Amino acid sequence: MERTRTITMSVLIIGMIMIAGLVVFTVGCTFKTDSKGVLMLATTTSTANSGLLDHILPEFEEEYNCMVKVTPVGTGQALEMGRNGDADVLLVHAPSSEIEFVEDGYGTARTLVMYNQFIIVGPGADPAGLKGTSNTTAAMETFFEGEIKFVSRGDDSGTHKKEKSLWEAAGYDYATEVDIIDNDWYLSVSAGMGDTLTRANELEAYTLADEGTYYSYQSDLDLDIIVSGDSQLFNQYSVVPVNPAKHSHVNEELANDFVEWLTSPEVQQMIADFTADGKQLFTPNAEV
Repeated sequence: MERTRTITMSVLIIGMIMIAGLVVFTVGCTFKTDSKGVLMLATTTSTANSGLLDHILPEFEEEYNCMVKVTPVGTGQALEMGRNGDADVLLVHAPSSEIEFVEDGYGTARTLVMYNQFIIVGPGADPAGLKGTSNTTAAMETFFEGEIKFVSRGDDSGTHKKEKSLWEAAGYDYATEVDIIDNDWYLSVSAGMGDTLTRANELEAYTLADEGTYYSYQSDLDLDIIVSGDSQLFNQYSVVPVNPAKHSHVNEELANDFVEWLTSPEVQQMIADFTADGKQLFTPNAEV
């Protein structure tokens, strides 16, 4: 009987210690007295897939005593989240859509952050015979006329918007000539950049990618850079706070802090220093 009572008391004591420890942890992590709360960041999958956000965001959370909740989606979806008030700030890469977003009153301002390049990648055997070219228009013509396998993100992302503009620049109507059911050579996967690269790799097909995600995935791919260096492939990223006049619940203060922090010389240098396999993935170009 005494032994049973001793064991019971021990279990109760251990349980109380565990509960107390849990309460201290929860309180300490969740209810900081000077916390600025949560920043809802909607951003393109390329900033997440490349590893850049993992590289820089812990510094922001530490400095501003806050939590950043990241939603990586295509730029079109990120902008829609901003319109709906489901984000405080956007980090995206579709300039014309961003300008429209601000002009329509959904964003307060558009600030340049960094850039890299889009590239067209494909199988090392290069059945299209394009490797080393910088003529994107000629490449799109070759894919179309030769019915050469091409994988598209198809998700209204900044990359997908760029791809559509490249087809149009080559003289093809995207909706009626390219992305149609009769084109067995063209596959729209409605996926992020990493998944699209993986699919292109499986099919030994070509695709349009951003440099940052490609270099981060390169070691797992049998895809080479086929087309690069064309001015049409410039890829600008910008940060846009959501307008509190449209959605009063947005964390305006923290969103503005994020813009100031992201474009500061110190963080711009962090972006410049971020590499994969020794390659710089983004070039900072904030106008400060």
